[in-house]
Amino acid sequence: MIRFLQKDRSKKIFAGIVVVPLIVAMVMYLGDYFTNPGTVDASGIYANVAGEQITSQQVADLANRQGQQRFPNGMPDMFRQYFQRQAADSLVTQAVLSAEAKRMGLKVTDEELREELKKGQLGTILFPNGTFIGQDAYITWVQNNTRMSVADFEKTIKQGVLIQKLISVVQGGVSVPDSEVEKEFQRQNVKVKFDYAYITVEDLMKKVPLTETELKAYFDRNKAQFESVIPEQRKAKYVVVDPASVQVTITEDDLKRAYAQRQDQYREPEQVDVRHILVKTEAEAQDVKKKLEGGANFAELAKKVSEDPGSKDNGGLYKDVVKGQMVPEFDKEAFSLPVGKISNPVKTSFGYHVLKIDARRDARLKPMEQVRAELEPVVRAEKAHDRLEALANTVLNDARREGIDAAAAKSGLKVVTTDYFTQTSALPGAGNAPAFMQELFTLRAQAPPERVALGESHAIVQVTEVKPSSRVSPSFEEARARVEQMYRNERAMAMLNARTQELADRARSTNNLRAAAKEMGATVKSSELVAPSGTVPELGSMSGAANVAFNLQPGQMSDAVVSGRNGAVLQVTQRQDPSPAELEQKREEIRASLVQQKRMQILEAYFENARSRMMKAGDIKVNPNEEKRLFGSTGS
Repeated sequence: MIRFLQKDRSKKIFAGIVVVPLIVAMVMYLGDYFTNPGTVDASGIYANVAGEQITSQQVADLANRQGQQRFPNGMPDMFRQYFQRQAADSLVTQAVLSAEAKRMGLKVTDEELREELKKGQLGTILFPNGTFIGQDAYITWVQNNTRMSVADFEKTIKQGVLIQKLISVVQGGVSVPDSEVEKEFQRQNVKVKFDYAYITVEDLMKKVPLTETELKAYFDRNKAQFESVIPEQRKAKYVVVDPASVQVTITEDDLKRAYAQRQDQYREPEQVDVRHILVKTEAEAQDVKKKLEGGANFAELAKKVSEDPGSKDNGGLYKDVVKGQMVPEFDKEAFSLPVGKISNPVKTSFGYHVLKIDARRDARLKPMEQVRAELEPVVRAEKAHDRLEALANTVLNDARREGIDAAAAKSGLKVVTTDYFTQTSALPGAGNAPAFMQELFTLRAQAPPERVALGESHAIVQVTEVKPSSRVSPSFEEARARVEQMYRNERAMAMLNARTQELADRARSTNNLRAAAKEMGATVKSSELVAPSGTVPELGSMSGAANVAFNLQPGQMSDAVVSGRNGAVLQVTQRQDPSPAELEQKREEIRASLVQQKRMQILEAYFENARSRMMKAGDIKVNPNEEKRLFGSTGS
């Protein structure tokens, strides 16, 4: 269990990758991500990294969350494998970095854990206004929101802090000299204006000669490109066993039994409501004590002179403080001082404190009546879960003995019999359930019924028919319009480089861009003054192929520049270099950006080296069956 400190740090190391928020997201959505070791051959386990298992369900859950952030109205199925690959890479990266941190002997103290929970992503929940919500509320929040025990939750957050430590070590000591800053400033801020003559693929397509013989030959060479794929289709019978299928009544005995099992959770330790005033010197503390003993109002004096930002505006008050929550010296005095008495100055690493106890509450076990309201829904949910599990198992066993129809009738449930469906279909009673559909497409036709998870429900499923995927090849006549379009496009793309190079050669030989453009039917336009971060119509981003313009002086021409479906030749007409004054304004901003880039490069190189070493040592194992199920193919 954590022991909380009321302590603020003036500085927090920022590393290139914000690991702890990602870990928190994994805790909230994936549960005990870091706490379940397993073998890579186990069904449903995607990978094992140095003894830490990553399940396919964790990959799918994280992918769904990321997809929902990108597509709030529903993630298109065409993006599902992309997000699943991204999620798998993210989980493996976390596991590799965690293993590396342990290999280097890095550790996270309880104080560092406290600091992260107070100042990190969960700070506003666990420490609203800088004050801990209390041990009972903390335990309840963890259990209700993370599907984990408090010990596992704290272990997981520590893991995130540990990875952040590793990143800080790996990225430490990076510096950038002035010469690099000045070079980067020049690169970012130089501006040019230029004329450009351009040719488009669309224009060239109109000039591509066509013959029926060439088109048919092209079709014959590229038949596979004109084929359409009909995905695998299946038929199935299934019964959905959902929470509505079970009725639950909880008895007094159920509550008493659950209360007895959770007594540790309902124990309240000794607590005090303590006021304190924090000052820098012992002399100041003695003066505070003297004023208080002389009748000064503690709360008003705290607001005026206390240097603890976490309590001064509240009259120096910390309510519901338990042993171990404060630093040891403060803690000892708070739990030995009589109610109402003013303490002698107490020295800690923060300064000198003068304390007063407003109230003290002895340790106790909350009576069942006090916790009944929060206990009843927990017991009801547990009992419903157990009933649901039992019913699902009963239906499964009956279905394997007597068939799905008989099993459903016996339990009063409805059978769904489908027509052909694909893996992206939404089935009745299942809705949009990608993990369920993936599992459905691993089952064999006419195999005994299986139980498949469906959110909070279960489905007893039997695949009845499988129609393998197939390819349909159109005739030349059916595909003719597409054949002509693709043929013209392919020929025009091939012509673009040659025609643009011819334009460049003519322009440079005569030193006349406009005349060369006129001869070749190219269009000429002029840009505005543009920086490397800008864009120009027909050329796109100036950080791309057109970036050559920034290496030219006024009057100079570029070689052939191909940008997407356009080819161009550029002639610079004006160049504007940034001023020294601008450099001084942006020097440190650019230096910080370059330092960050270098840190990321160092971290990426470190990670790739660590991953390669672990792969060779057999410390990273990926289950090819799960990889194929998630991504449709094996291999990174």
